[in-house]
Order: sequence, then structure tokens, then C-alpha cells
Amino acid sequence: MTRAYRNKSMDRGLRILDLFDEGTVHLTASEIAAAFETTPATLYPTLCTLVDHDYLARDASKRYSLGLKLLERSGQVLAQLDVQRVSRPYLRDLARRWQATSDLGILYGKEVLYLERRVGHPAAVVGEVVGRRVPLHCTSIGKVLLAFLPPADREPLIASLDLESFTPNTIVDPILLKKELGRIANRGYAVDMQEFHLGSSCVGAPIRGHNGSVVAALSLMLPVGPDVEHENHRKQAEAVVETADAISKELGYTS
Repeated sequence: MTRAYRNKSMDRGLRILDLFDEGTVHLTASEIAAAFETTPATLYPTLCTLVDHDYLARDASKRYSLGLKLLERSGQVLAQLDVQRVSRPYLRDLARRWQATSDLGILYGKEVLYLERRVGHPAAVVGEVVGRRVPLHCTSIGKVLLAFLPPADREPLIASLDLESFTPNTIVDPILLKKELGRIANRGYAVDMQEFHLGSSCVGAPIRGHNGSVVAALSLMLPVGPDVEHENHRKQAEAVVETADAISKELGYTS
């Protein structure tokens, strides 16, 4: 990206954050201004904005330090990396046991971002999905991630979604989607029965971090047919929930 497209205010804010390190924990406005060869008054709007959003903190001595928002964000990144590492053997075992495909995904803006895929059936042919983004409203992973969001975050996110129809089974009515999410939250797993792709059924379950928040979700995908109906479908859901719970436990979550 060329410098012509840079936002100057954002660039300045990020450069201010870069001034802090292990050897520079606190800085005054004058010290920050000196680093930019400008005046404190010029930087004051940027400093106030960073403090308002908790990216900087200001103490009684009017010294600035890095804010807790950065710790929160870094924790989210580390959690995503950790859940990917921890989940790999579980996804592999689940896929092999069911001779099916298991996936791991996280919430990324208004979509699901796939982090891992494991294929258990030797004859299965699947496209590369790691790094791919898919809709929230019609995938089992996406519906799980929506269902376990705090209401204050879930409601505006649903309102902003483009509820595109991919198959005749896709839920495109926001009222029906909210009812479906309520059922998912109550039973602890989501089902995508040919809602995104015709011919496939997915069951997804939430993965929780040490503080109980849902950090990711996993799913098991099988072709639609007698093998995924009735009793076997219930067993599929039990296996997915059991695997998700085992990953959550390894991540430090205790119910």
C-alpha cells in the first residue's frame, strides 16, 4: 500500500503506541511531542482519543502508559493462536473416527474465518479452506459463534448481515435466525442441514477460553443421507460437543 493512502491521524496514533516498550513504560505529553518534533498541544487530540479508547492510560502525574485495551486485544490474538494449536489433534481424531471432515473457525468481522481443516476419509476431495471466509448465518460454525455472543454484540451484528440465500434451506429471515440462535444456545450445538451447500450436513459446537467466553467453534461435516439422520445425527452432535469441551478444558476452561 502506498503512503498516499495512509490516514495521517491513525498513523500518528500507532506511532505513539510504538514509543512504549519494556524500557519506556511512562511518557509525558512533552516527551511524546519531542519524539515527533512538535508541541504537546498538537498531539493532544490524538492522545485524548487513545485514552478514551483505553489504548493509552494517563495517571495522576499526567504521564501516559499503554492501556488495558492492548492487553485485551493481544489476549484475543494469543487465544486464537493457542486454540489453533490445541485443536489440531482433536480435529484429526474426530475426522478419522467419523471418516468425515472437521473444521475450526473464529469470528472475523461479519464472517467465519477458517483456521484448520482435517479430512478423515481417504477418498474425500475438499478444497483448501484455511484462511477462507464464509457466512455466519448459514454455517454451523457461524451460527454457534452468533448464538454465544453477548446480546449487546449479537443484535447489531445480525442487523448488519446480508442474509443471502445459498440453498432453499438457508435462513434469510432475521426473526427466524434469532429463534434458531436461541435453540442453539439452549442445546449447546448448531446444525447446518444443507443451508450453505446442498448435499452436506454440519454440526458445530463452541470452544471456550479460560474465562468462559467462546473463542472459536468446530464442526463436523458429513454428506446428507441415512448415515446422518435420526440416531446417528444425534451421535454426531454428541461427538462434536464432546470434542469441543475437551479442547475448552485444555485451554483452561472449567465449567
